[in-house]
Amino acid sequence: MLMLLCDTRFVALIGQLTDTHVLARDDQETEVFVDNNARLVDAVASIRAETTPVDVLIGTGDLANSGHPAEYEALLELLEPLDVPFLALGGNHDVRELLRSSFPGTPWVDAEHASWSTVVAGVRLVGLDSTTPGEHGGRLDEERCDWLDGVLRAPFDGPTLLAMHHPPFASGIRWMDMHGFPGLDLLDEVLTAHPVDRILCGHLHRPMASTFAGAPAQVGMSTVQHVALDLRPDAPVAVIDNPVGYQLIDVRPDSIVAHSRYIRTAAPVIPAWASEFDQ
Repeated sequence: MLMLLCDTRFVALIGQLTDTHVLARDDQETEVFVDNNARLVDAVASIRAETTPVDVLIGTGDLANSGHPAEYEALLELLEPLDVPFLALGGNHDVRELLRSSFPGTPWVDAEHASWSTVVAGVRLVGLDSTTPGEHGGRLDEERCDWLDGVLRAPFDGPTLLAMHHPPFASGIRWMDMHGFPGLDLLDEVLTAHPVDRILCGHLHRPMASTFAGAPAQVGMSTVQHVALDLRPDAPVAVIDNPVGYQLIDVRPDSIVAHSRYIRTAAPVIPAWASEFDQ
């Protein structure tokens, strides 16, 4: 009988929170289908209750709903109970300047784009700004890819995770893919020359996985409504209230495993037959 022995030594446990779309505290006008802020409260409480503490939490964009200053004030208030570092990354709903000023602890690059790079618990984390003000879809240029090339070119003895808001692959959901992603050829060149171990993305609101430049690429699930899964070429714009939550990326010496933590399921943990597994 083949037995799989798990290495229980963590290198790091990385949390990914995405597409929270926080509203201003007094905003009662915006149609958002669910209570965005209340769901973030639940997600933060769940992260705090993780039996294995998270080393760092990455927010992969669309943290605010419309990029208004009052939304970032509310966002900071909702994230305040967290007792782990938070690395912010902008999405197409965010405003770079407000994101930078709201999260001064994020090691922002000294450039127009809001990218960053850091090392946490032996893992190199790189946040690549894939946004262009006023545009819905992703876009990369030579400046950002040259910066990324310089970061990844530096010697590093450990795993590297690349975070970006827009996924570098088509989802098959027409209305989310229709804006395209100019500059992916430049990104492919950089990552082919300097491979990363995992790409973490947001934007699509629902979990999915693919590959890009030989690396596993995954989309985290939003804490608010999801994009409806409809792969027809003429599929209409639609969202759905699927189970929501966040991702936990378990980085170990010999593996990287991504888990989805669901919140608001109202489902208790059911004790298993422990004697069967304790032998």
